[in-house]
Amino acid sequence: MFADWAERFRVLGDATRLRILSLLTVRDACVCELVELLPVSQPAVSQHLRRLKETGLVTEYRQKAWTYYRLRTDVPPALAACLAALPVDAEDAAWLHRHHVGLSCAVMDPSSPALGAADLVPTKEEMSWKRK
Repeated sequence: MFADWAERFRVLGDATRLRILSLLTVRDACVCELVELLPVSQPAVSQHLRRLKETGLVTEYRQKAWTYYRLRTDVPPALAACLAALPVDAEDAAWLHRHHVGLSCAVMDPSSPALGAADLVPTKEEMSWKRK
């Protein structure tokens, strides 16, 4: 019983993981969205999410090709109070509300012009590196 609590507090002792939890209070997000907001690499974000999942703080679900992460709703009340008290950066929250994952693992801004089918086909120059 106490070992589980000790592990949860160890996981909460990392600033990057706390920021991830704060971001997930705004909305569910996938790794590539979190990478845009955090000063760490994609593998590091994935490892932080793995630790959060192992300790029962977040859960994941699939939507099309992406795996999204969300805060668990069944955490003990003491942890729920800690998560609710996390500050949310207004710029991060605004970014999450404006952006979403596109067709590839790239974060799209819906206010930018939509990509057409021609934009998804590589040009001859882009493909030339494969022939060399």
